[in-house]
Amino acid sequence: MAPDARTTTVVARPTGGPRWHGLVAATGREALGGLVALALSVIALRHVLATARVELLWYDGDSVLLPLVRRSMELGQPFEWAMSPALFFFPELPVYLLCSVVTATPQQALALNGLLVLLAVYALVRAAANELMPAARRSARIAVSAVALGFVTLLVLTESSATATSLELASLLLTTTYYYGAVLAMLGTAVLVLRAVRTGRASVTVLVVLGLVAACTTASNPLYVPWSAAPVVVTLLLLALARRLPWRPVVLLAGTVTAGSVVGYLLRIPLRPFVSLDPSTYVQPSRAGETLRFFAALTDDRAGTAAGDAGLLLLFVGVLLSVGGTVWAWRVRTSRTVLVAAALPLVTVVAVSVGVVVAGSETPRYLEPIVTAPLLALVAVAELTRTAVRTTRVHRPRRGVRVVLAVAAAGVLLAGVATAPSTARAVSTARYDPASCLDRWAGGRDVVGVGQFWTVRPLATYASTNVQLLQVRDTFQTYPWLVDLGAYRNAAPTFVVIGTRDLWTTAVEDSLGTPATITHCTGFDVYDYAGTSGAAVLQRDVVSSADAVRRERGF
Repeated sequence: MAPDARTTTVVARPTGGPRWHGLVAATGREALGGLVALALSVIALRHVLATARVELLWYDGDSVLLPLVRRSMELGQPFEWAMSPALFFFPELPVYLLCSVVTATPQQALALNGLLVLLAVYALVRAAANELMPAARRSARIAVSAVALGFVTLLVLTESSATATSLELASLLLTTTYYYGAVLAMLGTAVLVLRAVRTGRASVTVLVVLGLVAACTTASNPLYVPWSAAPVVVTLLLLALARRLPWRPVVLLAGTVTAGSVVGYLLRIPLRPFVSLDPSTYVQPSRAGETLRFFAALTDDRAGTAAGDAGLLLLFVGVLLSVGGTVWAWRVRTSRTVLVAAALPLVTVVAVSVGVVVAGSETPRYLEPIVTAPLLALVAVAELTRTAVRTTRVHRPRRGVRVVLAVAAAGVLLAGVATAPSTARAVSTARYDPASCLDRWAGGRDVVGVGQFWTVRPLATYASTNVQLLQVRDTFQTYPWLVDLGAYRNAAPTFVVIGTRDLWTTAVEDSLGTPATITHCTGFDVYDYAGTSGAAVLQRDVVSSADAVRRERGF
């Protein structure tokens, strides 16, 4: 063999190698994005737990509804719930029940539920980014989605009061009964619409899923219609009239959303026994002027602190993104998908804001879409910016953006890791001390008592299962609001819980006589009427009024 001869060995590469490496890289990037989203969610939750906002998450009379539903189911009580117009059957109740299976206390289940909601917001925005930025790198789509959730987290960090009657809207997403289901359905509907607009046709799969989302969400919560269905239909029709969208997919999408919403309303007919008030009772146009003054006062109150100013500024930024994105997308004649994604949040914000005033509603949580709808506009503006940079062939600044995003992601991950232990400790060790006092008084006995809504509901949630509490009005008539009427069947209440903030038009002792004992706990007193004539009066008034309400509802 010649001295310069070489023996070459050819090693065959397995087919699909590059594809496999690409899949691993893609999975890694998605996992990193998910970790950043989880860290942001933990940061938001930790803030809520460290402020008075925790009262709204764990101990508010409305927030404890789903834990009470689970408790009622465990006790085997008839499912005869008197709900609000929002029934929370989809998706809130199934999600909470799943959370409660893997946790030990209602606090843990509620905290886990809140984390899952924020992660779901990230996932839906991530899906929207796929439709809006198909030509962008995967890392860019993930980054934009994380920035959107970061926007929500920043808003949560500006909110710290214990009341739901404020303009602190972002942290309501962490609760189970302030309509997060309708918010997620709104984002999901937008993703499905964007999918159809991007592909240029409304596939059967998209239409079926869209119809199911509309029907199930409307049946559970009619807020889906003004929050999502109506803005989607209006946006699509306006863009079709302006010849920016083809009519065929517009008609199919608008028709499906409308039909699904109608089906949802029809499904509410057999569910009528569970609805305490008709949604129409919330519409009082004559109070529009008072509503304007009410929200002006709320805005002034919110602007009273630096955190409140920051929160209002962030909300304003969201509106600017919607307005600016719509104008920009219209003028540059960008893709139809980006135009829809920018215009839909604008229509939603206008519709919700005007709708609340016209309806004469003094309920700030009905404005919740002004927090989440602009997230779509944020992604749309990101895509507009990306395409504008590409057309100018300015590539070097992108390296700076990548460095900034990498540093920000690292900072978020470090903050999430730093706050995770204290967050887990706060959740795992949370106890409701007033309920412990009530348990000590009961001493393991099976007892039934009554009290007013705001006082007894957290007690009923966190007390031992041998302690049962029924909510009543100050006349000792059943108060059929977010409560299981089945629990009143053949009940024999013997004590009254009197909260320090309760209002009784007639003193309890004037109505029931002198109690056998009075026990003082933090925030309430226990008037024990066992063995007295007052117990018979309690049973007569409470049980008979509950029976009348059940007959009226058809249970």
